[in-house]
Amino acid sequence: MTSILFLHANAEDYLADSLLHGLRSLLGADVVDVPRRDSLYAVEDQSRVYGRGFTLYGTLPDVDVWRGWPIDRALRGEFDVVVFGDIWRYWGPWAQMRSRLFELKRRNVTLVAVDGHDSEAMYPHGPAYWKGARPWPPPRAHGRIPFFKRELTPLTARLRYYGLLPAGVAERRLARHVKPIAFSIPEEKLATGEEPKTKLLATHVVDPEVQRLVPGTATSYAFDAEVDYVADLRASRFGITTKRQGWDAMRHYEQAAAGCVPCFRDLHRKPATCAPHGLDETNCVPYTDPRALLARLEAMGEDEYAALRRAALAWARRNTTRVRAGEFLRAIGR
Repeated sequence: MTSILFLHANAEDYLADSLLHGLRSLLGADVVDVPRRDSLYAVEDQSRVYGRGFTLYGTLPDVDVWRGWPIDRALRGEFDVVVFGDIWRYWGPWAQMRSRLFELKRRNVTLVAVDGHDSEAMYPHGPAYWKGARPWPPPRAHGRIPFFKRELTPLTARLRYYGLLPAGVAERRLARHVKPIAFSIPEEKLATGEEPKTKLLATHVVDPEVQRLVPGTATSYAFDAEVDYVADLRASRFGITTKRQGWDAMRHYEQAAAGCVPCFRDLHRKPATCAPHGLDETNCVPYTDPRALLARLEAMGEDEYAALRRAALAWARRNTTRVRAGEFLRAIGR
């Protein structure tokens, strides 16, 4: 059994939190989160958590693990893997351990960095770090330990090499050291696919141009309770999603998991290396024009819709937290 020390900033981060959820689901008490990732366990007021605590939060059973002296224990080789789960916000432990990297490798300890930041810039590159980070430059992780990046695009490579390399060369060089990764959703959130559909669109419509065309929808949070949000998705044939701060969003996974076919604005513009992975015309409805989208949805036949619904659920099953954790472990040779 693989033992993992999972270090993080104890702040809402869908990538780090969904990965931790999956690793704990697979390995149980062999995964030690430091500090205790409070929001993933039951809290008194889940509404204070980012995203109102929907989907990921309050879902892990508490496990009795010893969290004392984590860095010292890691340096002694007590863990097989050390994950820096939120390297953008919490790179201090990596700075502490990097001088012992060769010693840890001899002990067969794998260090891994995960960058779930909305920015296409990869830690520690980009204007935010170039202008204000102290010490400068922060200690680089990619190329030294396995590195996973969510918003991985051609711009990521250009920033990494300070714009000094041709785009194609920069992307190929970066691909040697950086692997793509994406959000994931707990498997218990998956619908059966048999839920009756009573409405065309889910109430929460994040594209304001679509929202203006559909009375009764809202661009902001439409529900205070997760049970109502999920019930609305499961009763809806389609949901609207789009790029916001980054291309990946928990909303894509929530809609698909509910058997609500995502309609994704400008999906064709998403770079292939950037999450979400695997969404296409077979399991969602890409669109560019809101009025044309609504006309298509209204005219869609039942056979086409049933095929899209099945494929959307199948995509969600391939993106559960347990599946993602298994992919992660295989990618680092564990």
